[in-house]
Amino acid sequence: MATGHYRLETKIIGRRVKGVDKSVSMVAKAAYRSGQSLHDERADKTFNYRPRAQEVVYSEIMSPQNAPGWLKEPSPDIQAGTRKQRDVREQLWNTVEVVEKRNDSQLAREFVASLPRGLNREQQIELVRGWCDSEFTSKGLVVDLAVHKSKNGLNPHAHILCPLRPISEAGFGKKPDTAGKFNGRGAAGLAAKNELDGWRASWEKHVNTALEKAGRPERVDRRSLKAQGIDKIPEPKIGVAATAMKRRGIEADPRRFQDVRAVKLLNEALPIFRNIQKQARKLNHTGHVLWLERSKHFLSSLHKSRMFQNFHDKWPWLAKSRSPGKSQEPDISL
Repeated sequence: MATGHYRLETKIIGRRVKGVDKSVSMVAKAAYRSGQSLHDERADKTFNYRPRAQEVVYSEIMSPQNAPGWLKEPSPDIQAGTRKQRDVREQLWNTVEVVEKRNDSQLAREFVASLPRGLNREQQIELVRGWCDSEFTSKGLVVDLAVHKSKNGLNPHAHILCPLRPISEAGFGKKPDTAGKFNGRGAAGLAAKNELDGWRASWEKHVNTALEKAGRPERVDRRSLKAQGIDKIPEPKIGVAATAMKRRGIEADPRRFQDVRAVKLLNEALPIFRNIQKQARKLNHTGHVLWLERSKHFLSSLHKSRMFQNFHDKWPWLAKSRSPGKSQEPDISL
């Protein structure tokens, strides 16, 4: 069975960011993710992110059945960002800014979910809408959904913004009790872990159901590589900051990209070194043990020195040097 890429991240967006002397605007956050121009009444400032609209393939405000009339915007077609939807989004987050009065208020929860590339766009949208309805709107919460395709088209993903207060015809209600739950100030006890894992398990189930329905062979697994019994080093996340630096030409080869390449090279070499370890346990010969230790030292030095191309150049020669009949230790100094 083919393994698909699993990703579901979540965080709390608060009005204050530690170490930053300015307030966070939920209107700005929503404008950026939807690729629209929205006016923040609290800050009296317009945030125009319409140039990003080309990356937004779908957006929608999803609301529970008992939501106020102004939130009942009709679902758009495949095109994102109708004017009616823009007005609803602007009113939604301006209302949240008013309701949350404290200077350090927690304003919303955000989820970022990778969408399977094996599904077409309509299937991806159906998948994420179904999950949002199951986890949030059916429980009285509003969802601001935006599906992005990324510039190269290789990273389809969804941004899900969700106010922390349930809503009814009377407006936003009281925040649920967050004692022992994921509340952005640190996971508090077992209940917090269960809540996070519940969302992750639910997303895994929805993704696999959608893949099966589409006749795709891939399946995703939320567990770590170690828990799945896969002998690989997890690849580090590149992140939006490093991607933006490379795209804008600020840095030709950011460190995050170098780290990912290093881990990929190590994973390619890992089966060979696992075999070396296995043979070293069987043979109490100084040469074999020395080769094992030198190999481990070589990879460690390689990662620290960032000489990744050097690895490509030396590895075939290193492997050849250990062929039958060769006993000399290769020079692997960097």
